[in-house]
Amino acid sequence: GLDRNNQEKPGVYPRGFLQKGWSIDLSNGGTWEPIPDFPGDARQGLSTARVGDALFFWGGFSYTEPYCYRNGWRLSLRQDGWKWDPLPDYPWPIASAAMVTIGTKIYSVGGADYNAEAFFTDSDRSGTLNHLGARFLVLDTDHLEAGWKELARCPGTPRWVHAAAAVDGDIYVIGGATGNTVRDGTNYGYCTVVDNWKYDPKTSTWTRIRDLPISSGNFPRSTNLVFDDRYLILPGGYQYGSVLTPEDDITQPYGTTSHALPEHKSGLCNDVFVYDTQRDLFGTADKLPMDNNVPMTVVQGDEIYLLGGETGGGVVEGEYYGHHPDLFLKGMVRKIHPGTNP
Repeated sequence: GLDRNNQEKPGVYPRGFLQKGWSIDLSNGGTWEPIPDFPGDARQGLSTARVGDALFFWGGFSYTEPYCYRNGWRLSLRQDGWKWDPLPDYPWPIASAAMVTIGTKIYSVGGADYNAEAFFTDSDRSGTLNHLGARFLVLDTDHLEAGWKELARCPGTPRWVHAAAAVDGDIYVIGGATGNTVRDGTNYGYCTVVDNWKYDPKTSTWTRIRDLPISSGNFPRSTNLVFDDRYLILPGGYQYGSVLTPEDDITQPYGTTSHALPEHKSGLCNDVFVYDTQRDLFGTADKLPMDNNVPMTVVQGDEIYLLGGETGGGVVEGEYYGHHPDLFLKGMVRKIHPGTNP
């Protein structure tokens, strides 16, 4: 809890939303350097895509009005340093949509609205924009003036805190969770989403792919989760008390999640799932050293980097880390049987 966080690391775990930003040059000793503050309201849960040498950000949420945001910003490194520039607004307030890049185009799928009391994916907070967490849009960064264009919705369960990635020109959408779910007068809270989908931009068609082997979600949104142009790496997770299907059925969770500290009963997981896009199969990789969900994650070559997230707290290599940890992990990715079709 917060008390232990402050006891173990005084001043490291501030409360509230921030506008601070940092960069790290992994080729130059891995030193963190501050960048100019984020120019919008302090928030979390932004969605990000990388196009060329720039990062594009939209949305997010906070605990003060308007609670959920539409505005966007581009961060780029120029000769005189890092610069923020405003972008066209998202069509509606959105938090934790998953974004992927193909060429100059950014595709965005899903996400939630927020009203300071709950997150919503069935619709926006007013109930007027249906299927919010299944909406699918595209923006061409070469023609920003045209803004976002809505495409055919994902046929699956509306979701947020899910993963998405582009492989060989197709877009994969994996897992996540629903917003607050009420059916027939019963409030099920947040439900795990297990149905997964592939979108082909060439034919504008969605295809259902294999469901998750264990009902776990809350995967990272990332500028890259792909290893070897084939495998999606999905670290961490959380298993809710119910699963919501694309048919709008409420079902029981299934499978046994793994936990570094099961005695904490945080519900958070240290699983690392791997999805093979060529064989439509899930496997697993080495487990995380602590239970976590939605860690910032980037795969770069045969290396994977994890930063922050939401954890159940714990100790890694003798050092304590709290709920929102100041933990930066580096891992190596390799096939167990190189040169084979695993």
